[in-house]
Amino acid sequence: MRRKGSKLYRRILSASAAIMLLGSMGAPGAEAGVNGDGTAVVNENYADKLSLKPLAPAFNVDSLMEWSPEKDPDAELNRASVPLNEDRFKGAQINPLANPKAGITSAAITTWNHDEASSVGSNDFNVYAFDNWQLLDSYIYWAGTNEGIFAIPTPDIVDAAHRNGVPVYATLGFPWGRSAEGLAEIEKFTKQTSDGSFPVADKMIKVAEYFGFDGYFFNQETYGVNQQTAERMNEMMRYIKRKSNLNVSWYDAQDNKGNVNYQDSINSQNDMYVKPAEDGEYAVDEFFLNYNWNTSNINTTVETMNSHNRNPFDAYAGFEIQQNSYNTKINTEALLDEKKQPKVSIALYTPNSTMGLAENPADFHDKEKNLWTGPQGDPTLADDSADWKGMARFVTDSSVIQEMPFTTNFNSGHGKQYFVNGKIASDLEWNNRSIQDIMPTWRWWIRGEGSRMNVSYDFEKAYNGGNSLEFSGTLDANSENDTMLYSTKLPITDSTKVRVIYENQSGANVLLGVAYSEDYSQDNMKYYSLPATEKGWQTAIVDLGEEAGKTAYAVSLKISNSEKLENYAFHLGQLSIYDSAEEVLSKPADVEILEEMTMSAFEAEARLGWTEQKNVLHYEIYQENADGVETLLGVTPNNYFYTPNITRTNENASGDNRTSLKVVPVNQDYVRGEAAVVNFDWGMGTDATEIEQNPTSENVVLGAQVTDVSAENDAEPAAKALDGTAIGNSKWCATNAKTGYMTIDIGEEKTIKRWRVEHAEYGGEASNMNTVDFELLYKNENGDWVSAKRITDNTKAVTDIVLDQPVTAREFKLQVYNSGTSPWGAIRIYEWQMFESDALPRTENIMMHFANAENNTGANDQVTIDRVQLGQTVRLYNSLETKNVLAEKAAEKDGTISFEQLDFGLEGGRVYYTVQNEGERESLRFSTAYLNEKVTEVMLQINNLPAVADLTLEDKDIVNDSKVAYNKLHPTLREQVANYDTLVQAMDRIQELKKNFNNGSKKGE
Repeated sequence: MRRKGSKLYRRILSASAAIMLLGSMGAPGAEAGVNGDGTAVVNENYADKLSLKPLAPAFNVDSLMEWSPEKDPDAELNRASVPLNEDRFKGAQINPLANPKAGITSAAITTWNHDEASSVGSNDFNVYAFDNWQLLDSYIYWAGTNEGIFAIPTPDIVDAAHRNGVPVYATLGFPWGRSAEGLAEIEKFTKQTSDGSFPVADKMIKVAEYFGFDGYFFNQETYGVNQQTAERMNEMMRYIKRKSNLNVSWYDAQDNKGNVNYQDSINSQNDMYVKPAEDGEYAVDEFFLNYNWNTSNINTTVETMNSHNRNPFDAYAGFEIQQNSYNTKINTEALLDEKKQPKVSIALYTPNSTMGLAENPADFHDKEKNLWTGPQGDPTLADDSADWKGMARFVTDSSVIQEMPFTTNFNSGHGKQYFVNGKIASDLEWNNRSIQDIMPTWRWWIRGEGSRMNVSYDFEKAYNGGNSLEFSGTLDANSENDTMLYSTKLPITDSTKVRVIYENQSGANVLLGVAYSEDYSQDNMKYYSLPATEKGWQTAIVDLGEEAGKTAYAVSLKISNSEKLENYAFHLGQLSIYDSAEEVLSKPADVEILEEMTMSAFEAEARLGWTEQKNVLHYEIYQENADGVETLLGVTPNNYFYTPNITRTNENASGDNRTSLKVVPVNQDYVRGEAAVVNFDWGMGTDATEIEQNPTSENVVLGAQVTDVSAENDAEPAAKALDGTAIGNSKWCATNAKTGYMTIDIGEEKTIKRWRVEHAEYGGEASNMNTVDFELLYKNENGDWVSAKRITDNTKAVTDIVLDQPVTAREFKLQVYNSGTSPWGAIRIYEWQMFESDALPRTENIMMHFANAENNTGANDQVTIDRVQLGQTVRLYNSLETKNVLAEKAAEKDGTISFEQLDFGLEGGRVYYTVQNEGERESLRFSTAYLNEKVTEVMLQINNLPAVADLTLEDKDIVNDSKVAYNKLHPTLREQVANYDTLVQAMDRIQELKKNFNNGSKKGE
């Protein structure tokens, strides 16, 4: 989406949206943005046997039409598992300025890179773990892709949204600007057959229904579309709505005549999209207004919508907050009526910008509170007193909590580690929004007196998932804090109970509150005491049976203290409201490892599948090695699962090189059922790959203090270049800056030998956005800036060099002289790193399944290694320890390197190999197995037999010779003859031919 006029060039594109939106600007990848990469392959890394990691699909028109689940290896993994909860309701209005009729749609960059990020979560805490669903009407999965114009939502965000009753839309983005390819794609997209149908629309419906998302967001900004095509596109959207339950969301770009003509309103020039047809059907459910609206634009929008008998709140006024997040100044006064309530709804563009303001992934939720609740930190207090109003000032909250059991562990969908029943089950960072709980409705509505308590997510302590709720603070005497948690509509029966799992320090009185009136009146609240705990998690069961026949409209936690409390903390781990215990689940059936891929002798990926069960909340998947320790690999609501986390060590590896994988079903009460077990076979010993003994030194500028910066966007500050990650658009960015600098203080003098800078392309942006000319400087003892190294004419995504001379200093400067050649001028530095060691990174070795060794008779052995890149040096070794190189070659082109005339000896074993890029250290040693010479001879003999269908009786002797050779092998060697089945088929065929001959058939048929 673009701003109109001169403001167009002020926008800095996000990493994942840039490729799509620059489609016709001549940027690298522009053609790919329309036409894809020329193939219908959904997941190139999977097809190239580089990874089993699933990616969310992306299509151009042609690849969309070719797609089917049978052709898509990720199809089952990418299906949403949680259906849309359609029983959503609005509770009592708690802020008089909000309008219950108004809504919010959010176009958020959900994954750091649609074409590369795992679609089912990953080992990273830093993710857009959005959880303020109670204030949203709909969620636009905003993404760009190199694969075409369709970006399909990842199942994790669909599951989280659906659990909260929020529909999710795929992005349909035509390239911005003038583009012959874009116009051709639009014509192909809107093709209508003689019977009035739209083939592409029919396929869009099938794709949405298969993957389980709820509609499409149309972002049509290609110039040159004629009126006839625009009207056909409008009819195509009506066709989608007539043929399905999908929603259509539309951005204010293309007008009634097909021109890209941003109106900043709905008026007579663009109202075609909201007009009903003769049958009453209209094209667009939600109309996303361009950003430059004013009072007149909003009034015109309301008038136009009313004139077409449309709800004005189907129009959404755009807030563009990518660069500065909630520090963006927006004239919200233009939205308000005489009651100071909004007259239309609100559309947020890239609200994920809160990640740029956050110091870390935990702090992200505090920044989210500012954006959504407002600077007051209480939705009842959100008003117009600050520049940023908070979304709770404009819209009222919604909830879906109407049925029991309702259980929450307050799990926000990511964490530093994963807890199961209060204990650490995995110490890896993680994110998986599919298993995000329904989070508290209000952040944070606290009723009381005296000292106000702080409520936050605590990622150091949890019961199930990654975090608990922490209620903390220093409280003056006679303070009272009643924190309203959930809006509900739960009918109470004589068997209704509430389970609360918590940790409570002594000194405060803690009660569970239940509101029995729709307006949450404190007069109709009833409170139930929770006893103090000495240590660890405690479970309390509260019986609500005496209130049978009533409705619980809200749940709260009330903490009061008569004496002053210093550094008080209460942790809430689980809240469950239920009538009866859920049935404990039996073990899943038909569990199997569908695919596996070893990355080394100690790390592996796998995909698993099993038969779907009813009434399952989710499944937990564990691994167990020879030491008997269970480690959580991941959690999924799907009955298909991907994990990159299968590991073992020298110490816990089993003698048979197997690791047990366990699938445990969890019911709605969080009670775990019986585990199903399947074995993962490593197929090698732990001596098959080298362990790193000499890692690179630590990055000494990680988290360093930024002392000065020439310019920075609020949501993309200089400090983000020092946080150790490029994920989540984490970068220093200064819009419209060709030159600039940042200076840092690393706290003490360090001697720097190595310098690394990650540029725009590393973060997923176009290569012409890479920094061209830049310099590292240090401050000497006289306080002068001295050059350590200057790089000119750079085109690479990463600069990683050893300095000409080591530099000892405490303060450093990164000076940018030319930020790139892109017309979207900006400084874009994803990471600035420095190291005391001159040890460069190791070259990543080629995966072991691309290497093959053949042990032939004598000195005729050979090794072939595929996927070698031009300029790489490949070396062979006969053991992990030896320093003697067995053979060495440099690749003269991309492809395969072969080593011949080697002699491994008679016995089977392993040959080790490394690869090395110029300017990097040699990779760790990987290996490939070779067989005993005799086994190889037998296998070659079998391979040389005619095809089974071509065998005749004349071949009986050579088949028999192969059988004799096989039988001469030692029984342990016979097991290594991988093509023995072929020999068996050949012997059976010879017997059949003999029988036919004896029966008088001369042709052997």
